Amino acid sequence: MNLEGFLDKAFPLANDTILTVTEVPECEEQLLKLLEGAMRRGFDNHARLTQIHLPMERFPDMDSKFWHVPIEDCGAAQVLRFFFEAPKTTAN
Repeated sequence: MNLEGFLDKAFPLANDTILTVTEVPECEEQLLKLLEGAMRRGFDNHARLTQIHLPMERFPDMDSKFWHVPIEDCGAAQVLRFFFEAPKTTAN
């Protein structure tokens, strides 16, 4: 899976964005790398990662948060979703 390629196309954001990854990593170590990459890319682009949905039954040891980002179960969808908030613009 090439998350970096997806993120390159998604940023910079003009609106709040949900990125859905249909190929969920097989192990928790790969998942954590993916979560870290998404959080870092959002931070670098001033687009805060606000929520993560993932298949909790496949990753039962995951906590309800990754750093400060809430994690929820994606249910039957069995996908990984990243919710990014568009950067705030300031009026002159």
